[in-house]
Amino acid sequence: MSLAISGRARSRGLEKKSEEEEEEAQHIQRDAALFAAVNDALYCNSGGIPLITSSCVLKEGNSQKDTTRKGMFLQTQVLLLTAAIVVSSAATASVSLLGCPSKCGNIDVPYPFGLTPNCSLDERFQLSCLDSRLFCNANLELKTIDLSSGQTRAYGSMFSECDKGASVNPNWPQQIDLTSSPYSLSSTGNKFTAIGCGTLAQFNATSSLNASSASLAAGCLSVCYSETTRNFTNGLCSGAGCCQTTIPSGITYFTVTFSTLGSRPRDNLCRYAFLAEQNWYNFSESDLRRVSFTTRIPIVLDWSVADLKCNEAKHNLTSYACKSKNSICVEIPSKGGFGYYCNCERGYQGNPYLINGCQEVDMCADVERSWCYYQCTNLPSGSNKCTCPEGKIGDPRRQGGCVTPLNRARTIIITSVGIGGGSFLLLVTTTVLWRILKDRSVRKRKQKCFQRNLELLRKEQSSSDANLIERMKIYDLDELEKATNNFDKTRIIGGGGHGHVYKGILSDQRVVAIKRPRITNQAELGQFINEVFILSQTNHRNVVTFFGCCLQTEVPLLVFEFISGGTLCDHLIDNQNYSPLSFEDRLRIATEVARALHYLHSEASITIFHRDIKSSNILLDERNTAKLADFGASRSVPLERTSITTVVQGTYGYLDPEYHQTGRLTEKSDVYSFGVIMVELLTGRIAIPYQQNNVSKYLIMEFLVSLKEKSFFKILDPQVLKEGTEEEIEIFARLAQICLRLNGSERPTMKEVVDKLEAMRKKRLKGDDVNPWLNREDISLGGITPFEPSASSRIWPLGE
Repeated sequence: MSLAISGRARSRGLEKKSEEEEEEAQHIQRDAALFAAVNDALYCNSGGIPLITSSCVLKEGNSQKDTTRKGMFLQTQVLLLTAAIVVSSAATASVSLLGCPSKCGNIDVPYPFGLTPNCSLDERFQLSCLDSRLFCNANLELKTIDLSSGQTRAYGSMFSECDKGASVNPNWPQQIDLTSSPYSLSSTGNKFTAIGCGTLAQFNATSSLNASSASLAAGCLSVCYSETTRNFTNGLCSGAGCCQTTIPSGITYFTVTFSTLGSRPRDNLCRYAFLAEQNWYNFSESDLRRVSFTTRIPIVLDWSVADLKCNEAKHNLTSYACKSKNSICVEIPSKGGFGYYCNCERGYQGNPYLINGCQEVDMCADVERSWCYYQCTNLPSGSNKCTCPEGKIGDPRRQGGCVTPLNRARTIIITSVGIGGGSFLLLVTTTVLWRILKDRSVRKRKQKCFQRNLELLRKEQSSSDANLIERMKIYDLDELEKATNNFDKTRIIGGGGHGHVYKGILSDQRVVAIKRPRITNQAELGQFINEVFILSQTNHRNVVTFFGCCLQTEVPLLVFEFISGGTLCDHLIDNQNYSPLSFEDRLRIATEVARALHYLHSEASITIFHRDIKSSNILLDERNTAKLADFGASRSVPLERTSITTVVQGTYGYLDPEYHQTGRLTEKSDVYSFGVIMVELLTGRIAIPYQQNNVSKYLIMEFLVSLKEKSFFKILDPQVLKEGTEEEIEIFARLAQICLRLNGSERPTMKEVVDKLEAMRKKRLKGDDVNPWLNREDISLGGITPFEPSASSRIWPLGE
């Protein structure tokens, strides 16, 4: 623009020689020289980086012209104009360096990222724009860049393995390598997914947080139970055809390997695994039969400007990346704090990596932002002051909240006294009436609850024992409230989301446990009525004794014998308050629980499936005698039936996979849960899944894999290794393995389990060195030899 103005001035000076025109031309030339000086000063650096100076060398063709502009007036004008340019640039909250491209297609490219040399913080942040598609130096295509969160979204890879004749898109990269970049895979923004039948997908990764640079390995197992039974649920990725798990923090290298574990249908030609953004993938059964994937997979990357903590980075202001005055340093949690990015302070927005890049937000410009309906004043740090107009009082942050005050104090006093006196009389009267009505309401509620619960119990007993209610002890609510000091919190000895268990002392000085359920719907009420009915049918030394119930509450209160020794779960994991269980105790506890389950399945007056066998539902008395408890999920079954179809219920980690998939509950479902208890007794660990280094861990999966890899003794409890013989431990583990078979028909009955455990105890008491009863050649449960894996379960026995 300055050159065009100068040209016009010279042409006019040649055509007209009048003094006015010559004077005008001189003014124009002077202005043009000023603009030219600013232009030369800002761009005399060939890299395009602004350099404010009063002298620079310009190259024109093969000649070089040294232009020196001097004079205080000219220098002052240059500096003022330069300052105006800087202020203007800051006001527009530029996202990139001056003179640098800021977009690739429709994607913003903010500094510290850049598309050309000298436009990024360093070469690690230099990106490439190809056909309006943005790529980073790790050869990943980027979708978005978010300065405020320190994250980018990119497209990842699909990992696959196919049978002969099938193939997946061969162009997918088979690894993600971020080792020479500022990026790492986000552990909170991504999830690992595997698709296939009988597929153990394991990812191998390297984390920047691991000082030894050792490889990390984790994964998940996806199974299909048979060719005909495929109870997959579209949209649900829980282990049937599809599984998911989290990844550790700070991963910079990622690849996947596959193993076969279990059966695979003939039409499942390929198995796949991928890392994708949380909630992106929606499972469909048709994915199991696909042989190609064309959809690009979004992933989330964390990035940092340097692998330093904030206090370390601030020691060197030259390399410190947060350049704006109102910027802050943010450490990246997924990198353990060893990495940071920059953000604008609260009340500011813009680019914190540029000088003056963070600009103050006008809080008062928007009512929804300021939440002020009257007089608003901006304050530092992004806050605001909100007041009522002069002459009004009230709440200015509420629409219509500022009102005109009353002027007559006398009226206010008289009104206040009248209102106060009337309110006091009303309060006294209301209190008396409330107490009378409350007592009457409590009596009516007790009677109503008693009649309703009694009717529900009569419906339950109609098909079995007509004299059940007459034989059952019915407690009065007042007696139980007195026994527990009105259900004082200090009397709570257990419980959870469905209520609490209180310790109580009855009028006859018996110490009891009182279960006080808490329900949220009518279905749960029926569940506790069912528990009352089932408990009334049991009488076994290894089942907790049921004394009676109270029917005067919304849900019946259940009264049991008090067991003082805690739960099996407590004894296994709480070594501070409980002594370690000996191997003899573990073998006896397993035998006693097996007897209790055999009693429920075969010897009680009705067939009972417990449905929630777990170590926290097994109580131990002062002699460590096992007592099976908590029958809230149990179901009674007519004698002529062996199974029922019901809504899946139980505890994850102990739940029978076959029951979980089919909804068909059998006695073998309890057998599977008992197998989990046996594994807990062997390892001293609890089967509920847990997180380790942001990776889900499963005890049963670890147990079965250790059998396959012949490393079983590495996961045993030290007490078991110390006291049990190798033969005893191996027999115990083999029995647990058979109980855990995926196909319920291949599991033993509880009667067979009891026989095997009692035989083990007899041999141990005799002190024989050799155990001929259960050896590698003749062990057989239910006609199935555990040392040859079945076609459907594919579970390897110990040592094979």
